[in-house]
Amino acid sequence: MKQINFYNKHQLNTPNEVFNYLVETILLNNRTWEYFINWDKVFNNVNQYKIELNILNSLCGSKNFDNELRFILQKYPEVIKVFPTLLGVRDKKINVLDSSVLPDFKFREFDFGNPNLFSNDLENYVLFFEKSGLKKLIIDGGLTNIKDYTFGVEVGLDTNGRKNRGGTIMEDLVDDLLQKVYGLDESTYTTQGSPTSVKEKWGVDLPVDKSSRRPDFVVHKNNKLYWIETNFYSGGGSKLKSTCGEYKSLYEFCSNNGVEFIWITDGEGWKTTLKPLEETFLHNDYIFNLSMVKDGVLNDLWG
Repeated sequence: MKQINFYNKHQLNTPNEVFNYLVETILLNNRTWEYFINWDKVFNNVNQYKIELNILNSLCGSKNFDNELRFILQKYPEVIKVFPTLLGVRDKKINVLDSSVLPDFKFREFDFGNPNLFSNDLENYVLFFEKSGLKKLIIDGGLTNIKDYTFGVEVGLDTNGRKNRGGTIMEDLVDDLLQKVYGLDESTYTTQGSPTSVKEKWGVDLPVDKSSRRPDFVVHKNNKLYWIETNFYSGGGSKLKSTCGEYKSLYEFCSNNGVEFIWITDGEGWKTTLKPLEETFLHNDYIFNLSMVKDGVLNDLWG
């Protein structure tokens, strides 16, 4: 840890006091409105199959389900493209282990990317609709609108992206702070900087470690480069400990190459893994959270 004026202003006189301040000002979460659902993605994924879903909708309330499905498959074979989505699957080809023929391990293969069905394939897709439970969903579940159901599936699938969105939101928050609090613009910083882009922009060399990682942000102020990494951890886990070790090494790499390394991290997950964070905090020069960045801590580094 390197002592800076920001700590003196807050009457933080020892490394222990600074670290406690870092922990005490950690944010509860970083859930902006964009965190919950990527609605543009959901609507795009559903609307690309609007015609196929409307065709399949005729199966709702059917009294002769299998025959009507056969008719649809024969006349509109392109409807098979939406079958995986109805089950919350992104794959276009699906292999299913057929337990009915055990002890033999035999698979049934379905290609939903190729709507050019042959007559001997048609019954396989009728079978798929039944064995996968889609037929049961429509008949016994009383489904009345397959497109509405597909919106629900897509919303469910999109929740899997929340972990990645948390990291993206963290980067967006830091990006906003760099502009609004510190007045940085494209002349003084860049996102996901590469050696080529940094060289073209400022005529200086950005070192590359053996992982060829790109910094979340590169700031060029007072003829010096600042390498900034960001992350947010809402929950605990082994990942946090390994991140600490990773950023110790990255700090050493930057220091050995004349680059200042800044780690901006936040989230209540750290409160479950304080010891590794404290060790890295004492080892590295600069570890800050969002509150500290918001309050101007970076001004002590580049003025």
